[in-house]
Amino acid sequence: MKKTVLMIVAATGLAFTVQSAVAAVDGEAIFKKKCKACHAYDKKKLGPAFKDMDKDAKVLRGIIINGKKIMPKWGKILSADEVDAMVALIKSKQE
Repeated sequence: MKKTVLMIVAATGLAFTVQSAVAAVDGEAIFKKKCKACHAYDKKKLGPAFKDMDKDAKVLRGIIINGKKIMPKWGKILSADEVDAMVALIKSKQE
């Protein structure tokens, strides 16, 4: 019983650490540095506006990682946390 409780406590602590790390990644900063030249929140530029992008987080993640048409592949440039921050930012601008 004690071992199970310790494992749950340890896993919970790890989950909070991971959430904190993701929260620390600034999607706005990534957007300004890497995306702003081609995208805007509410109007089409070279690429689509955030408001016009797919609403599915899994699809967005795949496009960011693997690219699409003229959009480059960011999967080897951005960390998983940075990709997640970008997906969260896009989703927040779609609401």
